[in-house]
Parts: sequence; structure tokens; C-alpha cells
Amino acid sequence: MHQRTKCRLAGVASLTATTDFLTALRQGLARCQVEKANVLVGVSGGADSVALLRGLVELRDEFSLTLHVAHLNHKLRGAASDEDAVWVSSLCASLGVPVDIGSVDEAVLNSKQSALEEAARDARHRFLDDVAARCDCRVMALAHSADDQVETVLHHILRGTGLSGLRGIPVERQSASGCWLVRPMLAIRRELIEAYLLELGQDFRTDASNTDTSLTRNWLRHELLPQLRNRFGTRVDQSLHRLAEQAAEIESTLATLAERLLDQSLLDAQPDTVRLDVRPLANQPRHLVREVFVQLWQRQQWPRQSMGFPEWNRLAEIALVGGSANLPGGIIARSSNDVLLTLSRR
Repeated sequence: MHQRTKCRLAGVASLTATTDFLTALRQGLARCQVEKANVLVGVSGGADSVALLRGLVELRDEFSLTLHVAHLNHKLRGAASDEDAVWVSSLCASLGVPVDIGSVDEAVLNSKQSALEEAARDARHRFLDDVAARCDCRVMALAHSADDQVETVLHHILRGTGLSGLRGIPVERQSASGCWLVRPMLAIRRELIEAYLLELGQDFRTDASNTDTSLTRNWLRHELLPQLRNRFGTRVDQSLHRLAEQAAEIESTLATLAERLLDQSLLDAQPDTVRLDVRPLANQPRHLVREVFVQLWQRQQWPRQSMGFPEWNRLAEIALVGGSANLPGGIIARSSNDVLLTLSRR
């Protein structure tokens, strides 16, 4: 059950929470080079996104920002979802920020081949891209926090991730529509976010499903991470953040090398068919060849959620040795004459 709540912390909130939060948000905006821009802000109504919106409103003159809010009602929780949309609309009206409220039917989400959570995320990204294009927003700001980063990296480690998973949530990237997506709160802890809202007297929406520890993300947040922090202190967060930053640096270098190698190998690419000359891949390190296929999947906008190390490694083996494979997403890989590798999507 969703309900309108006041944020609460154990003890008394720091009197400097507002100053500390805005200082950290300034640093995040500067890191992402966000200034003199039309910014689309994704607001769900939860604490993180509400804090981002309130902070950007406070700093918009300082950074010469024009703000526009987007909220997608997934229609998955009945009246509670509708109440979220009304609440976000009312908040934006009180702040003088224009808002687009969109909706998607549960039937549309369930018609997808992918899992519901993935389908909901895809629908949200499409909606945000559409609103950004219509409102001429070249920057899109999302409210992922430092706690989200820690939970994401730990989740990826437990699932058996590769290097790309270790980097966690990127600070910035380009969206499918070409809009620049930034996360200026990625270095801000949730504790400070809630303390900031408490000082403002700003309420927010709380989703009761976020406490359902049968879901892996919630179990990490409410059970595993508190135990790790109790035993190791803040080193847990610091270590995982440092790991994500180092992985991002290495992956950036690897991606650049892989893109060059992909350009050398690519013969032609259609939406559902790609042909590669595998000779430039010969004698290359296998981890670099795997990254070539990751880059190819990104270019083709083929689904990567079901592609793990075994699938990427199998592709590298086919490119270097030969063979064939049926891959997730209905993609078939076949080598021919030890020279040509064809990837076709059914």
C-alpha cells in the first residue's frame, strides 16, 4: 500500500543537512557539466526523486537551468499508482515546474517477452525520451543515489558479473534518443537525502513493496547490507564505490579498443542481420573479443539483459575458432569458411 509519509530518521536531523545536500548536488551537476540547459527531471514521487527536484529548483538560477518534470504511471498498483501521479502533479504545481504525466497499461507491459520489471523500465525510458524530445530537453536528470550504486554493484557481484557490471550505474550516458542522461546524486547517501527532506518539511511517496525482502534488491538493502555495515562500517560503501569507479575507468579504455576492432571487422549491419570479418579478431585477447560483441549489441540495440559471460564467451569462441550458437533474444550466430560470422535475429 502506498501512503503519503513524512521522512523520519533515528535521532535529530543535522541542522546542516540542507547545506550539505546542496553542496553535494552542486558537485554532481558540475561533474556532469550541467549548466545553461533545459533539464527533464524524472520524478516518481519517492524520496530520492523528490529531493532531486527540490534541489534543482533551489539551484536552477545558479546553474541557469530550465526544468521540466516527467512522471510515468505504470498502472500496476491500481489506485495507489493514480494517487502517485496526482501527488507529483500537485508538487510540481506548488514549485512552479511544468510536468508531463504519462501512463501505460499493465496489459501492454505483460505483453512483452521480457520480465515485468524490465518491461516497466523500458516503458519508462521510452516515455522519458519522448518527453525530452518534445520539450527540447537535451539533459535528463535521474535520482539514483550512492546507496543505489552500492546495492547495484553488490547485486551484480552476487550474480557473477563481468567488468561492465562492476562499474554499476554510470554517472552519465547518452539515451537512445540522444538525450544526455545524468545522475548528479550518485555520490549522495540516502541518509543525507532523507535528512534534507526532513529539514524542508517535504513529504514524499512510499511504496510498501520496497520492504518486500522476497525481492533480491530489497533483501540486499534491508538485510545483507545492514549486516555488512554493522561488521565493517562505512568501508563497505567506500570499497564498492571505489571498485565501481576503477571498473568504469578500465571499461572505458576497453570499450574504445573494442569499438575500433568492431569497425575493422564489420562488413554490413541491418536491424536484424550483421556480418563480420573475423580475421581482424584473430590473435586478439579473448576478453577484448567479448567486448567487441558487447559493443555490437549496443549499436544494434539488441537486448542484453539475458546475455551473460557464457554467451559473450561463446561468441568469442565462434569468432576465433568457429561454430554456431542460439543466443537469447532469438539471435543465431554462425561462422562460415573461418572468415565470415553472421548474426541474425529472428
